[in-house]
Amino acid sequence: MSSTRGGVNRARGRGRRSAAGARGISINRGASVRGNLQQGAAENSVTIGAGSLVQLFEGSAAKGGARGSGPESKVNGTRTKSHETGALDANSSKGTWSDRYQALSKAREKERALAIRQGLIADPNKPRSLADAITPVGTCQEMCSEFERVERVVQNDVWPEEKDQNHSAYSLTSAPPIESRMIKKFRRAAAGLEEQLPSDLRPPSVLKRTCDYLFHEVVGNATLEKVHHFVWDRTRAIRNDFSIQQLTKPEDLRLAIDCYERIARFHILSIHQLAVLPRPYDKYDAQQEREQLDRTLLSLMQYYDDCRGRLELPNEAEFRAYCVIFQLQDPIPDLEDRVQSWPKQILRDRRVRTAMVLYAAACNTMDTQGPLKPRASHLIAQQDWQLFWLMVESPKVSYLMACVAEIYFNLVRRTALNALWRSFKSNPNRSPEDWTIEALLDVLVFDEEHQVHTFCEAYGFSFAQRADGLEYLDLTS
Repeated sequence: MSSTRGGVNRARGRGRRSAAGARGISINRGASVRGNLQQGAAENSVTIGAGSLVQLFEGSAAKGGARGSGPESKVNGTRTKSHETGALDANSSKGTWSDRYQALSKAREKERALAIRQGLIADPNKPRSLADAITPVGTCQEMCSEFERVERVVQNDVWPEEKDQNHSAYSLTSAPPIESRMIKKFRRAAAGLEEQLPSDLRPPSVLKRTCDYLFHEVVGNATLEKVHHFVWDRTRAIRNDFSIQQLTKPEDLRLAIDCYERIARFHILSIHQLAVLPRPYDKYDAQQEREQLDRTLLSLMQYYDDCRGRLELPNEAEFRAYCVIFQLQDPIPDLEDRVQSWPKQILRDRRVRTAMVLYAAACNTMDTQGPLKPRASHLIAQQDWQLFWLMVESPKVSYLMACVAEIYFNLVRRTALNALWRSFKSNPNRSPEDWTIEALLDVLVFDEEHQVHTFCEAYGFSFAQRADGLEYLDLTS
């Protein structure tokens, strides 16, 4: 027990020194094992800054990624360097925003009628069977179609990241829109909305280029909390465009996998970096972040399975490892069955094996699982919270693996607290004054005493004071 406490305490000590750089641990989740989260001991180990975020999103094979070092790219019809914006394609319509909107709206009606006649999209007035469904193919060669750009300007729906960034010349609210910075916004499917035209959908090469722009130029030149909402929305639109087009060509699938991998890393890092109180911005929702990570990983795993034997998948083991840890509270405990279908080289990968150790150590027998009743305890649950903390702080766990594991820190703390309570109940001769605040800091792996108070009191426990003045957890409460 003492050696375990010592190891975790070393992690806690590193956390205190790196707290400024490792922001993102809320009081309810604690600043535990911050040393590893900040220092990282594996392939994704970086110091978190705007430029380094780019390296994380690109993965261990990232090249460069320093601030403003994005490659030359064609953005909304204009080939630009990373710092150039504003110019438009020669084919863009002319006139005022209102004039352009009216002209594009009329042209859009003709385009839709022609696309229906050519069988490029379905006729809403002629029902089709699922077997006869049309798979649309995107033709938009820009990050955002001209119609949407103009429509959103007219509707005053241009985001700060899409406006002139010369803040010395304009205030944030008065800055004019820069069309070359505009990126397609996510639109939820709903009854009454018309089907997207081919000119609304971006093909895989353009979606890849849009991803490059988001992670190199937007995230690479600002703090994550400042641009998170914008990138969160636009990457969701990227995934939606991929999904609608139901890709089958190997070269298209390769681009999709690359984009989904980077988007997954973005969500994983955001879960850690933005888990602060107060929230980084009003609309931030940690649960929605987890939901989008879940959907991204699910689609990515399907791509891996579908491309088996057709493409090389160099990063599959990395993301399979994230998936293993992310399944800790899955209501259907079938992970052990599913991993048996994975290729042997994936199962032998050190990251996957490390993730499986973390998974087993964090699982407990308190929370029953399964879709059927009576629900059952987890078959491989070790509920070994000591091993879990030691693994998280070890060099075997990369920065991003630690970020995923952090989601379940409170679950492991609850397991530890329950173990202390059960141990005390089974041994009535034991002194109830053993578990001081200092001892609990080690067991629960918090940095601050008030975090211990908040966590334990949430489960109905209270604290008392010993004769020597030290506070202790009153397990009789």
